[in-house]
Amino acid sequence: MKSKKLLIGLFSMFGMAMLSNSLFAQQNLGAACGCPTVATRTTAAITSVGSWITLPAAAYGKELTSGNVTLTCDKIWTLDEKLYIGSGATITIQPGTVIKASDAGTNVAAARALIIERGGKIIAPGTEDCPIVFTAAADPLNGSYGVANKGMWGGVLICGKASNNLTLAANGPFIPGQGGKMAVADGLGVLEGFASSYPQDQFGVALSVPSGTTISTSPSGSYSFALTAGAAASGSNAAGQNKLSLSASAPAFVVQGQTVTGAGIPANTTILSIATSVLTLSNNLNGPVALNDPITFGGTYPNGGASGYFSTISATTVVGAPVAVVGSSTVSYVGAYYTSTAAFDDNDNSGVMTYVSIRHSGANLLVGSEINGLTLASVGRGTKIEHIEIVSCADDNIELFGGTVDLKYCTTLFGNDDMYDYDLGWSGRAQFLFGMKAQQAGSSNEANAISFDNDNGFECDSDDNVSNATLKSNPKIYNATIMGNAKGTGAAAPNNTGSADNRGLAAINMKEAAQGTIANSVFANFKNGFNVENMLTNRSAAGQGNSFQYWSTIPQSGANLNALEGVGATPNPSLLVKCNHFIGMANPFVIGASTITGNTTVTTPAAATTQFGADGNVIVTGNTLAGFNYDFTINGATNAVTQKNDVVPNPALALGTGCSQAPMDGFFEPANYRGAFSSTAGDNWLSDWSYSQVLGSTLGVQACPTDLNGDGITNTADFLIFAPAFGTNCN
Repeated sequence: MKSKKLLIGLFSMFGMAMLSNSLFAQQNLGAACGCPTVATRTTAAITSVGSWITLPAAAYGKELTSGNVTLTCDKIWTLDEKLYIGSGATITIQPGTVIKASDAGTNVAAARALIIERGGKIIAPGTEDCPIVFTAAADPLNGSYGVANKGMWGGVLICGKASNNLTLAANGPFIPGQGGKMAVADGLGVLEGFASSYPQDQFGVALSVPSGTTISTSPSGSYSFALTAGAAASGSNAAGQNKLSLSASAPAFVVQGQTVTGAGIPANTTILSIATSVLTLSNNLNGPVALNDPITFGGTYPNGGASGYFSTISATTVVGAPVAVVGSSTVSYVGAYYTSTAAFDDNDNSGVMTYVSIRHSGANLLVGSEINGLTLASVGRGTKIEHIEIVSCADDNIELFGGTVDLKYCTTLFGNDDMYDYDLGWSGRAQFLFGMKAQQAGSSNEANAISFDNDNGFECDSDDNVSNATLKSNPKIYNATIMGNAKGTGAAAPNNTGSADNRGLAAINMKEAAQGTIANSVFANFKNGFNVENMLTNRSAAGQGNSFQYWSTIPQSGANLNALEGVGATPNPSLLVKCNHFIGMANPFVIGASTITGNTTVTTPAAATTQFGADGNVIVTGNTLAGFNYDFTINGATNAVTQKNDVVPNPALALGTGCSQAPMDGFFEPANYRGAFSSTAGDNWLSDWSYSQVLGSTLGVQACPTDLNGDGITNTADFLIFAPAFGTNCN
């Protein structure tokens, strides 16, 4: 465990003692790196530096296709659209830099986000003294912006080329927001809620030819073709209307973002949406459009000069259409396009993110397709992700879709849905993870609601469509402290509320054939502790079990696998949940809890309960663990903390008989205790920049050496402790 650095100096003057952590960490962000105070920084759009191209309108953003742009800490950088960092391009963010994202309002498809494409890089090496902050445009960064503000913008998404278990047969073809249908080819997926027409939104690699495509190379430059207007329909073709009717259904090569010209059509008009033969335009018509008037469409090839898989369409005779005949097929160069590298790269490097805080994110793109605070999709182990903090996210705080990337020193605060969510074969490592929810403040519609659901600490999936793909999610996770909000407040207690797309409500919700290791951790205040799913509808042989079968050591009793038996004649578990504390859980261990309101759907066999205990898992009834307290209350509007939690058991929790520290493999660090934090004062990794410390919300973690009384704030009380000892010998 790394030791703390002195961030401020003890007290250079009495006045320094009067500064709260909130003021210092927010307005003086990056002062140690020479950054000006936040209030004095000028404002600039990220796209004001570097050379960006405008993507088709349906993508709602711009792309940096080459070179490097650097965001310096002397400015507040604005994120006002989706910004893509293309293959071969890099965005560098200096320590102490602030990026503010605007709210897209009702145009949910335009939610602001920063997307690092496959082959692109983000270099964001924040430091303990000078973190990097992504936040909402409305956040004045003085600690006053309420933690109840969630979903104000999208988030940060990184796409890589590392392994995943997507198959077109089970996980495709891609349908935005629909039941895990993310695949456009074997190994190639589309980020949740994004349009499949753009390779910028894809992760992994195409291991197979995507359905309905042909390989080709796109022309470069511009195109132009003409169609004819149809008879006026309701609300179309008349001056003052923003709709245009064609004489027939729009062909596949009429797409959003194309320019439209003709009689009655203002200059610089583009297509916003298409419904059979009716086009919605970006401008109102300034004159009528008559039947059979020629309408000219134009644009620039979106993937000019690129080779890959382009969508096939019916043959066309339209002159100038952005299509070509390739072999026996007609391809559209403005339709769906997919690149291919034909092999995963598990060492893929998408850059560096250290000491980065992502606040008030999680905007909806579609129902069930919200943007997470930080999305890591097929990200490789060459990428460094450490000291990441997600604050007040409306959806999953950190979600991993396949990949091999490792995580260390990560924090999630006050979010909805799951704190850590992994799927599609993630096989990385993680250590020192902290997560806490706030109390339930009523309902999702209540203005002051914070973490209104009691969803999972870890949601662990291998394959949303239970295809039994060979590659399983199999991470190794050590030293987490995850605190839920099942206790609730007032009439809402206990909090058994789940979000619409979730079930189980567990500290560890092990689902859909997930494997791996979760060990030496502390989980508190969830409805369920360890919930493990036990059935797959297409389970037929050893090696095709659900998570229960990978965990269970109950041997087979016959030729047919029973729902409550381990896989193989002599089970050798590939799912280990060992040496953890489960504190204040109504149901510490359940099998098959699969509804928001349910606890268990099958009878828990005595052998399974015995195994849970024999694996070193300890159950603590109620909020009674010495030195530890999961009660927490905060006002979501004012950020006033009236009940602090304490995340460090004292005395420290010994690993126990049969338990061992994380493997010494160059990534994991020695930690001979359970949970994310050492009980040794000054030996913890939450620093003053961390929002839990800014708010003074967490006891037990002495991140700041000047916080002598451990109340989370450096103030006169600490000075009075220090003053009598001034000048004494430390020996």
